[in-house]
Amino acid sequence: MKEQTETTIFGILKLIPFALVTAIIVLFWVDPFLGMLIAFIFWWVTMPAIGFSIAFFIMGLFCRDVVWQRITVVWGGVDLLLAILFFLFVAPSHRCSPDIMAEHYVKHHAEMEELHCYLQNAVADSCSVTLEFKGNRLEMFHVCAGEEYHYSNFWNEEAREKKDSLMRVVGLEQEEHDGIRRRLKKMGCIGIEYSQTTPNLVKIWFRRVDMGRYDYIVSEHPMTDDEKSTAMENLDLIPYNDHCTFQYGGGAIGPQTFSQEEKEDFLKRHKPW
Repeated sequence: MKEQTETTIFGILKLIPFALVTAIIVLFWVDPFLGMLIAFIFWWVTMPAIGFSIAFFIMGLFCRDVVWQRITVVWGGVDLLLAILFFLFVAPSHRCSPDIMAEHYVKHHAEMEELHCYLQNAVADSCSVTLEFKGNRLEMFHVCAGEEYHYSNFWNEEAREKKDSLMRVVGLEQEEHDGIRRRLKKMGCIGIEYSQTTPNLVKIWFRRVDMGRYDYIVSEHPMTDDEKSTAMENLDLIPYNDHCTFQYGGGAIGPQTFSQEEKEDFLKRHKPW
């Protein structure tokens, strides 16, 4: 009886590494940056959990006559499948580069121009608006109306609660708000910055990676010589053509701009004009 109890306890303890690995993988699915951060901070837990999981999984393959061994094989297989699916379908949307931006722009530039035109007609005169979505959920809503009106900036739940009043400030109807969201989702982008004070320009937010963000600055008019010079000189900008410039802005940690090497390499292969 004592031996059976000890075996049961040992079997349960063998499942703990699998539970930790599953939790880490799920966290990566929800937020890859947060998952990476936590895995790095608690490396002294993460690495042993992965190591023991692999060891117990291999042991279970050769000794499946005990229920705990069969559970480790099944659980280890599920963790492996989740990890493979993450790297195949989730991880690619959480990385970016000038080449990825160029490929995406070629596929969706017509939709970006259509969205620009849509915003010009939807946003009220002298108003500015910033919207960000995560899927169908509103994540950010910033507005400004007229020179005397201070910016109102809201995020997450507060942005969703104040959505109706913020739409009225900048003259958006519900149908127009939903139209912006649908167009962004269709073209694989997450947000927009637009102002009627500079109606020929729109900034379309492409993708967040870690704490940084990649954007397209789209203009309906060809860039002036001064604008071309600015795009060539500043490391946060990479000109793609006369009407589109890529922009990268960093967060609290990590790179703040494109690297010099990254920009030079891209421009050697893709002449903007």
